[in-house]
Amino acid sequence: MAGAAALVVVLTGCDSVREASDTVNRASDKVSICAEALRLAGFNPDAADPEKAAEEAQRKAEELRDLAGATPDQALKDALNDMANKVGELREQNINPNEIATWTQEKARTLETLTRACA
Repeated sequence: MAGAAALVVVLTGCDSVREASDTVNRASDKVSICAEALRLAGFNPDAADPEKAAEEAQRKAEELRDLAGATPDQALKDALNDMANKVGELREQNINPNEIATWTQEKARTLETLTRACA
């Protein structure tokens, strides 16, 4: 009987350690996802080469969508998808100084949301 009680204590302890480990892993994953997301969100298009800027925007948007798919955190997923949509809306024809200025202001608001989701 004492052996069974000890086994229950050991198994309960293992569950607690596993839960703590899972929590640490999720936090670590969120930190790494957020670090990468904030790096990608720092994208600024080069108006001197609209074709290259549009291609780069599409690549960064796809990477942001991949990060969104990698997180179980719904608020972070939503913020990543919003940023992916904002970055991905850049097309060669709308990369000019006026539209980039407006887009940059809008992206800053989207970045605020992403930053809050990462906190």
